[in-house]
Amino acid sequence: MFFCCCSHPVYQVDETEIGFGSYIRICARGKTKEATYNAVRKAFKEMHRLDTLWSIFLDKSEVVQLNRLRRMRVSEETRDLINKGKAMGEETAGAFDITVAPLMRLWGFYDRNYRVPESAEVKAMLKRVDYRRVMVSGDSVILGENVNVDLGGIAVGYAVDRAVAIMESAGLSEGLVDAGGDIRVFGNKVWRIGVQNPRGEGIVRVLELKNQAVSTSGDYENFFEVGDQRYCHIIDPKTGYPASRWVAVTVLAPNAWEADAYSTALFSLGDAGREFVSKKQANIQDWSGAAKWGALFFEMQGDSVVTKKAGRVDE
Repeated sequence: MFFCCCSHPVYQVDETEIGFGSYIRICARGKTKEATYNAVRKAFKEMHRLDTLWSIFLDKSEVVQLNRLRRMRVSEETRDLINKGKAMGEETAGAFDITVAPLMRLWGFYDRNYRVPESAEVKAMLKRVDYRRVMVSGDSVILGENVNVDLGGIAVGYAVDRAVAIMESAGLSEGLVDAGGDIRVFGNKVWRIGVQNPRGEGIVRVLELKNQAVSTSGDYENFFEVGDQRYCHIIDPKTGYPASRWVAVTVLAPNAWEADAYSTALFSLGDAGREFVSKKQANIQDWSGAAKWGALFFEMQGDSVVTKKAGRVDE
C-alpha cells in the first residue's frame, strides 16, 4: 500500500501471522517499499524466534528444558526476561510471579482438562511458587527445588517491544504491533485502540495511544465454569486460586512488556491494584513518562460492565 504525505512518499505494510498461540499483526510505514517490507519481515522473524524460545509447550524451548534440567545456560534474551519477571515480582510483592507453572498445571489450564483441585492440593503446590527461588548466575539460570517457570505473563509484551525496536532501528516512521491484544505503537501517529467487551460482542472503550503500549488481562479467554462460578487462567500466586475481583484489567504503559506484566499483576491484586497504579504514577519524576501510565478496571454490576480508572487514560 502506498501513501503520499506532502512531497514525501510513504509505504505501508500491514500483515498478520500466527504466533504466541494467537495472531500477530504488524502495520508499519516507511520511506521505501523494500525497507519497510524487510523491516516488518525481520520483526516477524524475531517474534517467532522468541515464541519458540519461551513456549511452555515445545520440548526444545529453553523454558521447557530449564524446567527439566533445573540449571542451564540460556540465551541473553531469556536471562533478561527472567530478570524483568523477578523485578516485577519484587515490585508487586509477588502479585506477578514467573513460577506459577505448577498451579497452572494443577488447575488444567495447560492441557484444558479443567478441574477444581482440593484445597490440600493447592496448598501443596503453593510451596513450589516463589519467584525468589529463580536465580540468574552469569549466563545460567538455576531453579530451586520443585520450581518451574512460565514466562507467558511477560513474554509476549517483550517480543512486541523487540519487534518495535527492529522497525525503529530500520528507520520506519510509525507503526503498530499487536500480538493477541498486547499492543505497542510508535511514531507520531495517534492510534485509536478498542478494548474488547469482556462479556459480549464489540468494544467497551476506545483508547488513544502515541508511542505507548496497552495490554488487557481478562477472565474470558481461558476459563471454565462450575455452576455459577467462573475460574480463569490468571491465578493469584498468593492464594493459588484464580483471581476473580475483576473481569478484565487494561494497562497503558511506555513499553509492552510492562503493560503485559502489570495487567496480570493488577488483575491478581484486586482492589489494591487501583491504588498501586496511582502510587506508581505519582512516583515517576518525569511527567512525560508518568503521562503514559494508566489502567482500566472492569467489573460486573448485574448484567452491566462497569469501568473504573486509575492513572491517566486518554479516550
